[in-house]
Amino acid sequence: KIASISNLLLFSIYSDEYSLIVFDNSRSAKFFMDCGDGVELCGVLTVESGLGSGNYEHDEPCVHGLWPENGSYGTSDCDAPDDTSDPTSVYTCYEESGDDDQDIISFEVHEWEKHGECAGVEDEDDYFTQICSMAKDPISIMSSTRSAGGDIYDMQSAVEDAGYEVFSVDSSNAQLLLSACAKNGQWTLAAQDDFSSVCGSSSLQDNGSSHPFYQQQQRSNLRH
Repeated sequence: KIASISNLLLFSIYSDEYSLIVFDNSRSAKFFMDCGDGVELCGVLTVESGLGSGNYEHDEPCVHGLWPENGSYGTSDCDAPDDTSDPTSVYTCYEESGDDDQDIISFEVHEWEKHGECAGVEDEDDYFTQICSMAKDPISIMSSTRSAGGDIYDMQSAVEDAGYEVFSVDSSNAQLLLSACAKNGQWTLAAQDDFSSVCGSSSLQDNGSSHPFYQQQQRSNLRH
């Protein structure tokens, strides 16, 4: 019986995720991501506004996942982790979805197996820790905008005004896809035009720490 419940749970999650995959396929031609010279990994940090329907309806904005844009979505490599073990605990930035722990862990497993195992990280803990760190400031901005009565496009403007690039907007599920790139397994929110300088093999030895996107992210982490 427990196995049957788990299968139903996964079917529910995968069914809603399938609607997102359909959206992804439709956007791939228009929103193809080019990592740029010397950049092996690039992708999007996807943050839900909570204003969608079904599994995309929440009381507050929350993180969806970090997706390397490889294959038909972009030029990113798919770099396997050192350890492919699945997550077994709830990460703080996923608690904001309001779902129960088992639902969240099942969704984390899905995100890890579908996207995380191409992200060039050490393991699932590295993957989700980086997601929560990057998502902290955008979620805060989106929450403030939503509290003021804003919709997904108001949230887009607020996030962009704060210096983050919105690569695309999934209006069907009311979520924002923020541009990001990685170097040596470390992901950073950055504008696509800046990927080479922030994450490229010829970027500064400080791994882009002098770049304004990086500095803004570090200041945000200190504030929280």
